[in-house]
Formats: sequence, C-alpha cells, structure tokens
Amino acid sequence: MPSNNLDFGDYIEFSVKKRFGIITLNRVHRANSFTIEQLRNLKKAIEHCQENEKIRGIILTNNGTSFSTGMDIGSDYINGSDHEAVKTLEGTAAEICTLLFNGKPAIAAVNGRCMGEGVVFTLCCDYRICVKESFFQMPEIFSGIFTGTGCMILMSKIIGIPWAKKMCMFAEKISSELALKINLIDKIAEDKEELMRIAMQKAKFLFTKNQTVINTMKLCSNHFLDKSYNDAYELEKIASDWFNYKDKDQFIKNFREKFN
Repeated sequence: MPSNNLDFGDYIEFSVKKRFGIITLNRVHRANSFTIEQLRNLKKAIEHCQENEKIRGIILTNNGTSFSTGMDIGSDYINGSDHEAVKTLEGTAAEICTLLFNGKPAIAAVNGRCMGEGVVFTLCCDYRICVKESFFQMPEIFSGIFTGTGCMILMSKIIGIPWAKKMCMFAEKISSELALKINLIDKIAEDKEELMRIAMQKAKFLFTKNQTVINTMKLCSNHFLDKSYNDAYELEKIASDWFNYKDKDQFIKNFREKFN
C-alpha cells in the first residue's frame, strides 16, 4: 500500500498491516518524549489514518523501552515555566486525543514505561496492551503543570475518580499488574514480540468486521456515559438504523459529528 512510503518526520515510523496504520514512536534517545514538532507529525500520521478509506484502524506503539515519558519539558526543546509554549504543546496533544477518541478503532501497544501524555494517548485507545515491565505515571505535578488535554476527563471515566486523583495529584507509579486491575490496560504481554502479536490479532479481528457497526459502537461506548438515557437512546436508534443509509462512510462522518 502506498501509505508505507509516507514520511512523518525523523521520530515516527509508519507502515500498514492488516489494513491498520502502525504508528511507532521512535525518539528513543529522549525516551520517546514529545516535542511540539513531533506531536504535529504524530497528529498528521493519525489524520492520514482517519482520512484514508483503505485504513480501518490504528496501532500506536514504540521503539525502545519507553512508550513515552511525556512532554520533553526542562530540555532545550521546551521550558516548563514558559506557559505559552506549554499551552501550544497541550493544544496539539488535545487534538490528538480527540482524533483517537472519536476516530477509527485504535490499539495501544505499550512497550516499557509510559508517562504523562503517553498515558493520556493510551487511554484514548480502545484496547490497551503493555509488557509486564511497563509502569504508568503522571509526573506533571512535580513541574506544577495541570494534567490537561482531556486527561482528567478520561481518567475519571475509565479508572474512576479515586485512581485519577492518585495518579494526577499524587503522581503514584502504577505497575502493569495494578494497571490491569484498575482497567488502565486490558492485557499484559510477556515481551515485545507477544505485545505486537496480540495487537495484530486484535487488529485482524476488527478489520474483518462490519466497519459501520464497529465505529458506531465505539462512539456510543465512549460518549453515552455523559448522556441521559433518553438522549442516548435516540442516538442508539440512529446507530441501529445504519443499514438504511446508502453511503456508509458519510453515515459514520455524520454520526461522529454528533459527538464532536
């Protein structure tokens, strides 16, 4: 597929397999921490997957032993005390979160430690796998940075208010075993080989199924908790009626707009 030849910068590898776009974070020398430029390139890679009708989902993973250590703050790239720079960084990260949360099915394959924005991007995905050596932490409080970009919303929804406080207010380090227990992840792999094998198995399952149904199920699952029963049921009826729409791609686009 021509998508394999696309260039999304020095620190992002991209390929397509089983009709899933595989986005691999590759800024290994800085533990896959994010600069503004890399976040913009990551956003472009995700947008390509969302817009390409031949691609049915995304696998987000990493090279090296860190999925990501979050924003590259306190380095030559960004000063944590520069609030405007942090705001720009967070704005781009928030756009990535929206793309993952409201877009095509996404699988996070976490190889190693996962911190800060790496945790947030993982939470935006629909299925989350990590290796047993992985741990998860939100260290922003040490720099006096609010954990924004949708982090508090997602954590409250997915792992609940008490664990959201423990991770964000107290920067507690969460092991892979505990992450599984609190629903931060869905499965633990023995090593990177098994990690990617499981990710591809899940991708293969998803790409062979009815894409209209898969995408409407994702949107309903992600957003119905915030709605009353009656409001949610009206949207569910629209989703259930998908087969009456001739243009299925347009139906999904229109249905997605109801949640943006």
